[in-house]
Amino acid sequence: MADTTTTTATAPAPERLDEDGGSNEVVAHSPPPILSRISYLSRIYTAKSLSTPLLWLRDWKEYFYPPSTQPDIVKSYECRPDLPVRIFFPSSYDLTSPHTLPTLFTIHGSVSAPFCLGDPRDNDEWNRSFADRNNVLVIALDYSKAPGAVFPAPVWDVEAVLLAALGDESLPMDRMYKRGGDNKKKGRIGILGFGAGGNFAMAVTMLEEVRKCESYPSVVVSWGGWLDLATPGGEKKGKGGVNGEEGEVWRWGCVPYGQDLQDPRVSPFYGQDGEMPEYKGFIAGEGDVLAWENWALARRLVGKGEVVRNEGTVCGREEVGNGKGLEREDERFYFEEGMVKWLLVPDVGPGFEHRGAREDMGLGEEVVKDAEEKTEEVMLELGRWLKRVWEIDG
Repeated sequence: MADTTTTTATAPAPERLDEDGGSNEVVAHSPPPILSRISYLSRIYTAKSLSTPLLWLRDWKEYFYPPSTQPDIVKSYECRPDLPVRIFFPSSYDLTSPHTLPTLFTIHGSVSAPFCLGDPRDNDEWNRSFADRNNVLVIALDYSKAPGAVFPAPVWDVEAVLLAALGDESLPMDRMYKRGGDNKKKGRIGILGFGAGGNFAMAVTMLEEVRKCESYPSVVVSWGGWLDLATPGGEKKGKGGVNGEEGEVWRWGCVPYGQDLQDPRVSPFYGQDGEMPEYKGFIAGEGDVLAWENWALARRLVGKGEVVRNEGTVCGREEVGNGKGLEREDERFYFEEGMVKWLLVPDVGPGFEHRGAREDMGLGEEVVKDAEEKTEEVMLELGRWLKRVWEIDG
């Protein structure tokens, strides 16, 4: 693959931001032609109508046959009573114990219709597995969906429920601990989002009320996050995901006209390092078109330089790999520098980490098994990194 990067000694934000993070220009969301709008709205509501009976069937099935991956508690807060959180305690944890737990908030996405569909239950299997294997409290957040709710409403939803949970003294979160050496206190709290949820995870940590919170997350992780809504779907270069007109549909549905698409609270790709949590993680499947913007942001944050957008750059290789394991020797797939971690998972597409997405794709048995094995490896890698960040032994 041709070299399409430039190297810098620092990690400046994109040129459109001034030194204070303010906007030098506005890249406003403008209306498409009327026929396109009709087509987009039709596709969104078709997707919603098709999902309704499937969700209804899932509700009934889970009522009669509760899955082993279900949360320990489902809890609502007064600020958003219609957006309950799903709470997963590690299976080894004694609920009567006074001991606190490192905590990871997760925010779901949707492979089929980002910002418009999806439910925290989609992540139950992942959340349960991560809580059990890493002895972490996992709390799944929800948000209102487009086109009924558009930016910034979903981010405000996440902010409200996140702050409510952080202030809930009944939850045994490890909100403060002393760092070795410097005696500074910080919390073992992180936030991770998948797809559209990756956007919200990064955006909410830039909001003033969250930044002022004593239990401000020390870690944010974008797992295939849609971080750059300013670049039209048709210009995104990759091997799969929300590229082309498909991406335009979901972007149109979630962003109001006139909105500055390079506002970091809408497109975290344009945010400043100082506005984000101390530690930043980026994970993506090699075949996901959204991998590019996660890779590019991770590179910028560690001073590796911007990736040239207009040369058809893709993440990873042009050719198919050997399909086995993670690749830690190739910087395109893996680097961990300072407080930034980048992990590109070879030969998998968007949603590889979710059983439902793998089943919906109709993939062959061997491909599904490979995605399952790599999901396990990534969860182990992420767990080890969080333990180092949070200074947890074992």
